[in-house]
Amino acid sequence: MNLFDRLRDALGFGEEYDEFEDYDAEEGMESDYEPAHSASRKLPNNVIGLPGLMMEVVLMQPRTFDEAPQAVTALRERKSVVLNLTLMDPEQAQRCADYVAGGAFAIDGNQRQLGPNIFLFTPNFVQISSYTSADPAATHVAHSLSNAGNASGTSPLTWTSQSSQGY
Repeated sequence: MNLFDRLRDALGFGEEYDEFEDYDAEEGMESDYEPAHSASRKLPNNVIGLPGLMMEVVLMQPRTFDEAPQAVTALRERKSVVLNLTLMDPEQAQRCADYVAGGAFAIDGNQRQLGPNIFLFTPNFVQISSYTSADPAATHVAHSLSNAGNASGTSPLTWTSQSSQGY
């Protein structure tokens, strides 16, 4: 209501009108909402470094299965874990690898066997990529940030017991 309508109503020249009398529930209320420009919705594809972000890799060489929960705790703290099971007997090492693999699965992490009895477990934001050179003995493991979770297609852990290594 503007000033002239109020003055007219105060002097008695206007008719009494109830604003809510003509309200129809079926009629929707019109909104003044206007969608934002579509150009602002597009996200840039720029890669931005995070200098304050510090990633940590924990190297563990357990001697008993009782040390396996420490590896899962490190994974829960968003740290990568390299698990070297060469000092354990094969049955305990298999049990330890399965336990930590279950912890990695629970947090949507990644896992990879780096060598005989050596495994890499990472949180879900670290993707494991393997590159091999012309020399089959040289394998490089690269870490890259990814929000894709376990999209790297990692295979489940396989255990190879080699009796020639003195187990």
